[in-house]
Amino acid sequence: MPKKWSGDGAFQLPAKQVEPYRLWFEFLKLAHVDPEIDVDYEHYKEWGSIWEMPFNEWWGSGRWRELFAADLGVRVVQHGEIVETDANSIVVRIPLKKEPRETLKDVSQLLEEHGAGAALAISASGKFALSEGYERAFLKYLDRANMMLRLYRIWLDHAEGDKRGRISGTALDFYRWAKGRDDWIRERGYRYTRPMFPAAVRFYAEEIMAGKDTSQSRNRRQFMRYLQKARNLATNAASGVFPGKY
Repeated sequence: MPKKWSGDGAFQLPAKQVEPYRLWFEFLKLAHVDPEIDVDYEHYKEWGSIWEMPFNEWWGSGRWRELFAADLGVRVVQHGEIVETDANSIVVRIPLKKEPRETLKDVSQLLEEHGAGAALAISASGKFALSEGYERAFLKYLDRANMMLRLYRIWLDHAEGDKRGRISGTALDFYRWAKGRDDWIRERGYRYTRPMFPAAVRFYAEEIMAGKDTSQSRNRRQFMRYLQKARNLATNAASGVFPGKY
């Protein structure tokens, strides 16, 4: 599924791309396995049993229409199709044998009677929408959110270690992954997106490898801020809000 794909013509994703919803899905799944986070499973009942399901399979099943999409377009209703309406839509039957100009007048009058255009300032959204106030910055820095998602996943993989060992292990594993993938892409000249690899994270891992890991390290503190933001995103997702304040 292309990241910039925004819908199928009849239904549109308010974010105009798939990636923020994939991140929501992935952070929620990680929150599910984090013993320090309580997931509001009742809130996500409509998402189905996602815990062992890959995103593409779940998304491709059509859940995106039910959960995230807004019905924004005019379309032909197929014979026998049941169409649900709400305060933002009406269903109109248009005869094809009538003069088009007369039909347009009739439709225009119907729209006026139902207050069309009165709520244009309100963005259409589905049942589950990205949180207002934070989504713009989130959408601008999706590469950073992806980086934090991987950090958080690695952090959970190191759950058995003590705090110091868990922190250093997470930093080293991320360093090895990011450097390895970046080298692989550059050496082969591929056009894949290179992983976001913040300087502080790289320098902190190098400090660990050089035996200079201290709690006073500025790079370590920045690394911990990235990790905390990742855990905040998971906590927000668990509570039913995404991205929320993180």
